[in-house]
Amino acid sequence: SCDKTKCDSTPIINNGNCIDSTLITESVYCIDLYNPVCGCDGITYGNSCEAIFSGGVTSYVAGECCD
Repeated sequence: SCDKTKCDSTPIINNGNCIDSTLITESVYCIDLYNPVCGCDGITYGNSCEAIFSGGVTSYVAGECCD
């Protein structure tokens, strides 16, 4: 479970689109470094690279999601 004192709410979507499927690609290698970000889809990703290239999220904030 998430420690509610150390997490972030899901970020506000700026342009109305949270996921851009054109960003998702298997050709990008993301380093295995845990530096969590909370995607606009409410999912915690291991780092910003994973959020963008695996999840296709267009907006995220540093830290784990609480919602």
